[in-house]
Amino acid sequence: MSDTQHQDLDPGETREWLESIDSVLKAHGPERAHFLLERLIDHTRRSGAYLPFKPNTAYLNTISTGQQPDYPGNREVERRLEAYIRWNAMAMVVQEIGRASCRERV
Repeated sequence: MSDTQHQDLDPGETREWLESIDSVLKAHGPERAHFLLERLIDHTRRSGAYLPFKPNTAYLNTISTGQQPDYPGNREVERRLEAYIRWNAMAMVVQEIGRASCRERV
């Protein structure tokens, strides 16, 4: 279930937890906050609670498109190279299939 499907049973407590993590972020940085969150998750799981694994993160690109540097390569050349590589791989597979079928006939 997503967080929006859960009713916050104690908004005051939630606010306190969020304020605490904000305080850690300001005083000690994201590494410390990450460490604490990982420890909380580990402790909760070891205490017997089921916490489903979420392989996806709430990724947020913090660099605006205007601040991003130009692409360092030539996209057209790279696309053509990728196409040649795919073509070559396909040709090698087809060639090997042909060889295997010839060996079966012998």
